[in-house]
Amino acid sequence: MSTKIFYPDNSVYFLTGSTFLHYPYFKEDAQKQIILNQFKSLKQKFNIPIISCSIAINHYHLMFYLEQGIKLIKIKQLIHGGGSFYYRKSWPVRVKNIWGSSKILVLTSDCSYWQAMGYVIGNLLKHQEATTFQELKNNPFSSYSFAVAKYGGKFCENLVHQVITVPEDAQGFIDLGALKDTKVSPPSAKAG
Repeated sequence: MSTKIFYPDNSVYFLTGSTFLHYPYFKEDAQKQIILNQFKSLKQKFNIPIISCSIAINHYHLMFYLEQGIKLIKIKQLIHGGGSFYYRKSWPVRVKNIWGSSKILVLTSDCSYWQAMGYVIGNLLKHQEATTFQELKNNPFSSYSFAVAKYGGKFCENLVHQVITVPEDAQGFIDLGALKDTKVSPPSAKAG
């Protein structure tokens, strides 16, 4: 008997993809741009609102809203299959698929939404691919600057500080249960 995976409709998803053996396939900006282009394709092909994203040297994080959960399979296919295809066109690699494992979480509460948002927008800071909030804001492979424009700098800094020390497992995944159980809500007006 096979187990069917159910992806709920009208939900916010947190998707993480890790490269095969956590190899740093995305050291160069041109390599990261491939994944960013795949994210943009998601938005265009499937009309999927992307909430936040980050692309590190060996993994990515993506938060998005999905009306039809069944599209999640096509989303992963576009990012991983398409990303591998375009990567191999410019950088020869011995493996057909540069991706190792992935993890999908459905964010079911305001608390998990904001914690995941802080984790995603601050991820390059956590992994020292950016060393200051200003560098993070200027980095095209983090949606931190979009969050700052929408919610304000102080709010976003505080959001990132709440989750930046959360450990990851050997695959690079986090357990949302390990995040602080802090109620976070967006500011009523932009601050800083």
